[in-house]
Parts: sequence; structure tokens; C-alpha cells
Amino acid sequence: MSQAITTAQDVESLSKEVTCMKMLVACMLKSMGQVDAGKAILRMERQLACLEEGEDKTQFSATLQQIKTAYLA
Repeated sequence: MSQAITTAQDVESLSKEVTCMKMLVACMLKSMGQVDAGKAILRMERQLACLEEGEDKTQFSATLQQIKTAYLA
């Protein structure tokens, strides 16, 4: 791993980092243009459909929904 990219060890800081990452993804989608962002979202939804039912799929789905909501805001 790169020393330039580190992750916090405590839960609160890690939670803030994840929230920032979600917002960064939404901002990147907004900057891509509607067609390309739509393609990227469709790819993420296809990836979600390939996951097996369980906690990971539920979390991925919730995260994707939050990113889509921020993108559309």
C-alpha cells in the first residue's frame, strides 16, 4: 500500500472517510456528464445483481442508493 493513501484506525474517522468517498464518487459522476454517469451507474447496478444475497449485497445496495441520491441532488 502507498504511504500517501492511509486509512484511519478508529471507527469514527473511518466512517467519515467512507462518507467522503461516497460524496467523491457522486461528484465524479456529476462531472462525467449524464450519458457516461448513467453507464457507470448501470455497471454498478449490474455488479450488485451479480452478488450473492447477504450482508455484503445489502451494504453495497445501500451504498449505491446513497451515491445515486447524492448524484441526483
